[in-house]
Amino acid sequence: MKENSVDSDLLVILAIGLSVAAGVTIIIALVNRCPACGSLAHGFKSDKQADFESGDAYIVCRTCGDRQLKGKVESDGSVMWAGGGSGQFDKDGGYTGDAGGAFADGGGDGGGDGGGGGGE
Repeated sequence: MKENSVDSDLLVILAIGLSVAAGVTIIIALVNRCPACGSLAHGFKSDKQADFESGDAYIVCRTCGDRQLKGKVESDGSVMWAGGGSGQFDKDGGYTGDAGGAFADGGGDGGGDGGGGGGE
C-alpha cells in the first residue's frame, strides 16, 4: 500500500515540474515573439545579421525576415548587443560568441574576461 503512495507522489511532483517548465516556455515565447508577424519561435530561433558599413547589428526573424536593430558592430566584427551581451561576426557574416540567443536580443556575453579581483 505504501508503494502506491510513493508512486503517486512522484507522479504529482513530476506533473508540477512539467507544468512549471511549460509555463516558463510559454511566457518566454510570448514576451519575445516577433513584433512584425507574432511568431512565437522568434525568441528561440532568430538569426543575427551585421551591416559593417553602418555599424548596426540586427536580430532577424526566420519566419518573416523582419530586422530589428539590437546592437552595434565594430569594423573587426565584434558586436555589443543592447541586451548587454557581446559576440563576433566573421567576414562572411556568420555569427558566434553568445550564450543567450534564447532571449532574442543578442543574449549573453560568452563568458568572463579572465580578470578577477583579489585582496590586498
